[in-house]
Amino acid sequence: MKRQTENQKGFSPIPVIIVVVGVIIVLVAVFLFTQKAGLPALVEIKQPTQAVPAIQSASDLNNVSSDLDDADMGQFDKELNQLDTDAATF
Repeated sequence: MKRQTENQKGFSPIPVIIVVVGVIIVLVAVFLFTQKAGLPALVEIKQPTQAVPAIQSASDLNNVSSDLDDADMGQFDKELNQLDTDAATF
């Protein structure tokens, strides 16, 4: 009599099922923990901090264009570099 396990190829379904169930349990536990503890969600959507007025006329468009032209890009780059440094140490 041949043993059936000698002809078996591939993964056994039992360990695969155990891994899938384990991952589901961990995901549910993390979800429940964050909901119960009142922690912020994994992805937090932030509202804009500065309201932008609607453009009603051509002069408004010219004003916005000049504001963009006068923007200090050096400060912007400095802040981006600082954020990059902070993220690298995180």
